Amino acid sequence: MIRFTIPYPSTREGMTAWSKRYSLNAYWSGKHYKARSLDARDIHALTRLCMGKAKVPRKLLDHPVEICFYWNDGLDLDNHGALVKMIIDAMKGYILPDDNRKWVKHVSCEFWEKKAIMVEVMPYG
Repeated sequence: MIRFTIPYPSTREGMTAWSKRYSLNAYWSGKHYKARSLDARDIHALTRLCMGKAKVPRKLLDHPVEICFYWNDGLDLDNHGALVKMIIDAMKGYILPDDNRKWVKHVSCEFWEKKAIMVEVMPYG
């Protein structure tokens, strides 16, 4: 299993800004494509940095996976769709050959009580 965390902002104001910026509601409400592009760039960089800090080897897996996300940012579970996509996209070329159905068989989201996003990547099946 591969496991790493992505820290949330440390202040209440930071968490409010995080939730407002990355909520799927922001995307549904018509967030400008330049802002979406900056969000993706920032989350890709943060995810890769966190994988590196967790000593996740930069080596493509040779088997399908399931990915579980653990959240504690005040958003409803269904509001994490944009973040799920950005984080999985960041794993492409680092540990995932691609994010298509051949390689990513299952994605789930759960709540937990820690002050970070936890991502678990497990062999499927």
